[in-house]
Amino acid sequence: MKRAGVDTGGTFTDFVFFEEGTLRTAKLLSTPENPALAVLKGLGEGAYFLIHGTTVATNAFLEEKTARTALITTEGFKNLLQIGRQTRVNLFSRVPLKPPEIIPEELCFVLRERVLYDGKVDIPLSREDVERLARTLEERGVEAVAVVFLHSYANPSHERLAGDVFSRKFKVSLSHQVLNEHREYERAVATALNASLLPVMEDYLDLLEKNARGEVYIMNSSGGFMTTEITRRMPVLTLLSGPAGGVIASHAVGKFLSLDRIITLDMGGTSTDVSLIKGGISITRSSSLFHLPLRIPMVDIQTVGTGGGSIAWVDDGGALRVGPESAGADPGPACYGRSELPTLTDALVVLGRIREEFPLGEGLRIKPERSFEAVGRIAKKISSDLYRTAEGILEVSLSNTERAVKLVSLERGEDPGEFTLMAFGGAGGLVAAELAHRLSIPRVVIPPLQGVFSALGMLLSDGVREYSSSFLRQLSPETVEEAGKRFGQMEREAKKDFPEGALIFERVCEMRYRGQGYEISVPFVNSAESLLNSFNQLHMKLYYHTQDRPVEIVNLRLRAVLPARKPELPQIPSRRAEPVFEADIYHGGRKMNCLFYRGQDLGNGSFLRGPSVITSSHGTVYIPPGFVAKVGIYGEIWIEVENV
Repeated sequence: MKRAGVDTGGTFTDFVFFEEGTLRTAKLLSTPENPALAVLKGLGEGAYFLIHGTTVATNAFLEEKTARTALITTEGFKNLLQIGRQTRVNLFSRVPLKPPEIIPEELCFVLRERVLYDGKVDIPLSREDVERLARTLEERGVEAVAVVFLHSYANPSHERLAGDVFSRKFKVSLSHQVLNEHREYERAVATALNASLLPVMEDYLDLLEKNARGEVYIMNSSGGFMTTEITRRMPVLTLLSGPAGGVIASHAVGKFLSLDRIITLDMGGTSTDVSLIKGGISITRSSSLFHLPLRIPMVDIQTVGTGGGSIAWVDDGGALRVGPESAGADPGPACYGRSELPTLTDALVVLGRIREEFPLGEGLRIKPERSFEAVGRIAKKISSDLYRTAEGILEVSLSNTERAVKLVSLERGEDPGEFTLMAFGGAGGLVAAELAHRLSIPRVVIPPLQGVFSALGMLLSDGVREYSSSFLRQLSPETVEEAGKRFGQMEREAKKDFPEGALIFERVCEMRYRGQGYEISVPFVNSAESLLNSFNQLHMKLYYHTQDRPVEIVNLRLRAVLPARKPELPQIPSRRAEPVFEADIYHGGRKMNCLFYRGQDLGNGSFLRGPSVITSSHGTVYIPPGFVAKVGIYGEIWIEVENV
């Protein structure tokens, strides 16, 4: 069966098809009102093995289009979501910034029940009470229910009883199935988000499966695909679905190129995603969504609201800003011809890096005069020259992106100079060399299929699902043996989700010194002494000290991987680089001559000297003055500072 990787972005929906050893690509404008329309249009006729990175869950939450959801919790904990952790996002703000409301207080209800921390039932749950509350919820027009009882990770019997009653009339999420760990607030956030997304994701998958024909799989946030059956139960796992594909592709292509230290830069039309790969992909379980804690496994990605469609504006103090608001696919940047919004893309048009002679995705031809008008209005507001304003817009965008790179590198003890910057997305190649220079990163790689790279990552991914279990035991030989048995139970559960194929299991313990409020992930081994040594070494690396205190295993995490068949990257023939166009650009405050090349005309060994531009249907690459570029055997472009 033909295979298709599809990534839905804010501006474009990207496709990579693999059939009979050949890769084929497509790029269509996204359809924000119904993302499935662009997906189905791009797939066309025929049946596919489809792996799809979707923004449906994220957009539904951001646009407040989730289902009407109720929270059911233990008596005395009604305001669990409202109280949260009482942390201040900005210590110096006189008005506290609160996370967005998942479920309003009037839809939060309690039931009289209590399970203790060790799983013993203190107050039994009455089925009659649950049935009475179900009738109330029905009268309130509730569509979905999140059940979060205290200590259900230790004994889920009460949640199962409530779920049995509520599931007759509502979509239901039970906290022990969504996040089987202690810390009731984090568990409540994950469960409430999951419940509110259940009807939304079900409607989307129904439409997709009905019309796509073939097998449909959805990319999850931890860097693997999962079945639609799991996605229907756990839509919260897709909140960072699309960007994960780019990191997966970077890791896979890095192996082809013998690179094991990579900083990824995925700049699309709406935002830029940055991640760090050091030997393997970094998975985090302490991310956040608009200051809501997300304990679900995710590829460790930092996102900034800077993309090709990010809108340039002037604040009340007269300072030039770029983003986070984006022009998106509709109406798009001014040069698309449907708006007057000045964006980063328009600034690059003014600077000459994007030309009307070379169409963008879906054959879109730009209207440069509209970019000049839009950027000109910003220039007038700040009393500046047109080209200096365009360079200012680029400079602000680079500064925003630079901060994200530092978050995943310098602030975690990693020197960016020891890594290679792998840039992709429609706009990644336009800014990568200048960004690398600012960060003292020695080389840039623009991978093949850069404009649809995240979609390629879907085809290079494996089936993945993560499982967790709260443990809360002091480290000892006996608890290590008990943990091994618990992992065995989790592996049997995983085999139910992946009934076919040989699974690869990765066991991890989350450990801490007694009394600490945070944990460190340590690979599990059947030796208490080895676990202790590994934990102390990691603690020293991260925090530069160890403690002479008892160590606890807090959570057990299992990552189940089902290896999938993946396409090989095709090699390209050798060929000299021949420019097809010559024009003036603006760089560093002055005009200079630039050579333009078509990406499809370049071959292995092609050598270019900046300033030059490489255009293709996948994206545009800019080689600044003082830089050189060489094309590799897979069509990747290596950019470095020229040695003179």
